[in-house]
Amino acid sequence: MKIGARIKQLRKKFGLKQLDLANSLRVSPQAVSKWEKDENFPDIFLIKKIAQLFDVSLDDLLGMNEEKRDVFEATVFASSLNRFAQKGVQLSAKELAQWTNVIFQHMTEVVLNYGGVPVKYTGDGFLCFFSGVDHADRALKAARDIDRINLDKEIVVFLNSGEIYFGVVGHADYASRDIYGDAVNKSFLLMNTFSQKVKRGVGISEEVKSSLKGKHTFKKIPDISIPQLSKKINIYKFNK
Repeated sequence: MKIGARIKQLRKKFGLKQLDLANSLRVSPQAVSKWEKDENFPDIFLIKKIAQLFDVSLDDLLGMNEEKRDVFEATVFASSLNRFAQKGVQLSAKELAQWTNVIFQHMTEVVLNYGGVPVKYTGDGFLCFFSGVDHADRALKAARDIDRINLDKEIVVFLNSGEIYFGVVGHADYASRDIYGDAVNKSFLLMNTFSQKVKRGVGISEEVKSSLKGKHTFKKIPDISIPQLSKKINIYKFNK
């Protein structure tokens, strides 16, 4: 299989449009279209980024084997806007949507810059994931940048790593891409608890902390008890 066909196959497998892939790689949709038609080819730097994005080996991307995975390791990035309900009282529905869109626009650009894949927006929440090489480190960098730039907004981000399933879910006429798995469920459970303990900031699970390669400073929030989880756990707040 030629690389253009393989890129198209992977893109469709993950439920991505050409525009989604182009945004993730910081190239034009026309460039992606030319790759898939074998009219042009990504350079070696972009080939590595594509392999990282889809969590496949270079050999697989180049058609040297037929590795296929529906479930893969990733870092889930779940976020919410604290005091969103109070903000809704102050603004009209349209004004609230516009205010939220400005925040999500910026957050998405940052996530794309670090090779993340946006999944969906849910009212006050933004869900995405990072896969491939150094996915935990790249997720933390994105969360850190969002936190630093939005000092005036009560944005809570929580990161958790583990296996996820990424695919298209729902009625054929209305289906959208989504992620599933214990790692996703745990991300939301821990984010809700974390948002009750902090006004804003970045939280990570033990799984993310153990995967990070860089040196960082964290504040431990010990003995978190969540009914859906079988035991008490520790989570950590990222310190600037």
